[in-house]
Amino acid sequence: MRSLYLCSDQGIDLTGLKGGSIHVRSFVRALTGLGHEVTVIGTKVSSPESFRAATGAAVSPAPLTRQNRMLLRAMKSGNRFLGRSDGRGRNLVRAFHNAEFFRVADECAGRLLPSFIYERYSLWGTAGQRLARKYSIPLVLEVNSPLAYEDEKYRGGSGFPSLARWAERRIWRGADLLIGVSKALLTHFEKAGVEPGHAQILPNAVDTSLFRAEPEDVPLRSQLNLKGRFVVGFVGSFKAWHGVDFLVNTFAGLLRENAACHLLLVGDGPMRPMLEEEIRRLGVQQAVALVGNVPHEEVPRYLALMDVAVAPYPPLEDFYFSPLKLYEYMAGCRAVVASRIGQVAEVVADGLTGLLYEPGDKEALIGCLRRLRADENLRRALGQNAQAACSKNSWRQNAERVVGWVELLLKHKGCPTRTAPKAPLLFD
Repeated sequence: MRSLYLCSDQGIDLTGLKGGSIHVRSFVRALTGLGHEVTVIGTKVSSPESFRAATGAAVSPAPLTRQNRMLLRAMKSGNRFLGRSDGRGRNLVRAFHNAEFFRVADECAGRLLPSFIYERYSLWGTAGQRLARKYSIPLVLEVNSPLAYEDEKYRGGSGFPSLARWAERRIWRGADLLIGVSKALLTHFEKAGVEPGHAQILPNAVDTSLFRAEPEDVPLRSQLNLKGRFVVGFVGSFKAWHGVDFLVNTFAGLLRENAACHLLLVGDGPMRPMLEEEIRRLGVQQAVALVGNVPHEEVPRYLALMDVAVAPYPPLEDFYFSPLKLYEYMAGCRAVVASRIGQVAEVVADGLTGLLYEPGDKEALIGCLRRLRADENLRRALGQNAQAACSKNSWRQNAERVVGWVELLLKHKGCPTRTAPKAPLLFD
């Protein structure tokens, strides 16, 4: 089949290192690996050549127009002067970008004549609905998070909260198939009025050819001064909802018990300056390695150095994430310690494929780390069990499931057509 993959989110560089970027490339590569022809449209594509090489798919950038970039800069400057969030400007730019993104995507669709549209949901993004209606083909919408809620909770607000929630509901209801990455998203779909039969759950996955049991890189261990150390590791973005600050504070307690411990942090993000200050305040600089972002292909080298890989998510009222890092830890044959929350508690079987603790319980986390430090056989068993459990969570298997759902949509006579939509589309 031919498919058109859309990612209008300007915060996701399709050739970048963020989880969203890795997700896009991994899924597209799995589709092309199954023999399907895929063309990808992205707002931000720093290196189209490397994207094509990595995925086997065609790619067409649809960058912000000059006028839109000027608007964004002007609003950011004004908001800094007034000391307020730039959410209003950011979301106006997203909404205005629909016209340019649709233009590029429409040109590609006219040439490709796809069997279906696959879109990564972006707040205010309507190109998928418009194309599906124009060409009378199914729209599959992948939802990784409820972005209207996330904007208000974590990003200082959208500036238009009621309108954002209304737009999100309409966009979700306009898809022929809605794919959520976690069961927790079903509640959001139900509240938005999505019919139960129009939604499927498809957790994130892992590239099992890249993440596997690897011998440790001895020169890298020496370079990072980890020889003879019990290494506690973390891979991911330094953002509030990932709990890396909690991990740093907990590790300081473990270090007081045993000086032969080291914390290896792989990643970067907005919390890095605060983390560096906290590391200095705690006096643990010599026992913490902050290596920054590394290419995704290099992550297994760092995982192989970790005796324990931690997913320290804090207590959150609505945990709808499907953590990529968790699957990569497990496929990499690491002993995993994670907070018992949301999908994490569904993926990790406590005592079998990892150890779980209650979110925010510092003593419980130290207890898990202490236990694994003392028991190498347990570390090995947990890692082997975790790797075996991940064998059914590959991107290829995810792509096969999506293709199967699309084939049913194409065959189903009751599949909604796009020639007579139930209601006008946003910004149409």
